[in-house]
Amino acid sequence: MSKKILTVTLNPAIDYTVIVPGFAVDSVNRAESGRRDPGGKGINVATALSRGGFDVAVTGFLGKENALIFRDHFTKNSLEDHFVYVEGSTREGIKIADPEGEITTDINFPGFMIEKKQIDELLDKFGKLASGFHSVILSGSLPPGVPDSFYGDLAKIAREAGCFVALDTSRMALKAAVETGAINLIKPNIDELAEIYEEIRQATDRPRAVDALSLKLLEKVDMIALSLGEEGSRLYGRGYTIDASAPAIKVKSTVGAGDTFLAGFAGALASGLEKGDALKQAASWAASKLTMYGSGLSEVQPPASFLDKIKIKIEQRGA
Repeated sequence: MSKKILTVTLNPAIDYTVIVPGFAVDSVNRAESGRRDPGGKGINVATALSRGGFDVAVTGFLGKENALIFRDHFTKNSLEDHFVYVEGSTREGIKIADPEGEITTDINFPGFMIEKKQIDELLDKFGKLASGFHSVILSGSLPPGVPDSFYGDLAKIAREAGCFVALDTSRMALKAAVETGAINLIKPNIDELAEIYEEIRQATDRPRAVDALSLKLLEKVDMIALSLGEEGSRLYGRGYTIDASAPAIKVKSTVGAGDTFLAGFAGALASGLEKGDALKQAASWAASKLTMYGSGLSEVQPPASFLDKIKIKIEQRGA
């Protein structure tokens, strides 16, 4: 089977990143610089994969009125374009990056309204595409008009076509997709789990509650890749848990780091790497992304420069 990877971005954005050292709320701030990048979680994943040497295609919804910045990006990064173009403009988002505090503040707008005929068009296009890919990565929020069940619908089509399916979303879209049993991998963080699972939200011992919930979710999905911030990352699987440490780095921007992590993991699995090595690659890709602004992988501090700094711990347990 082809090792090509298809990413789906239903609610893309043009990210306006403003660099503000020492950013403070309720105050006048002075920007050091700014940049506009075509984004959206699936597009970020695709960009990282392409720069990592993978053959990648992209699909989802894009607004016609400001599509040029995306088309230029697809051409520059050798991304095969299968988007459904809709009337109107793709939303813009504001990212305020504070290199002194090593934090990023996101302001995201809701996106364009999607009509049923456009949903049907994407379903038809996706159904014809899926069989040509090893992996499908479903990423990001849903735009207005798209039902919570939609990622689950796409996942079922992809699984029937023989694809590995990864999902990175939140809220009811995540919960609904998990319940279909068609997802191989989910990549939430603890806050996203707490939004939809009361046992996490109400827990006095949150790490233990996350462990318990993850074992329950593994009845529906094969793997859970959990972001733990400075503590690293964890992969839950049926019968094992793998931890990856986070290397000490100077963070420029956290925007897209989770997307780049997912790209590294999915790319590693498509290349035939074992789970522990895949998690290590994912952590190294995310570390590289944290050292730069924009999307993709840093050429100054590439993923390979972090591999020796990432420690992997594998624990076997009852499935």
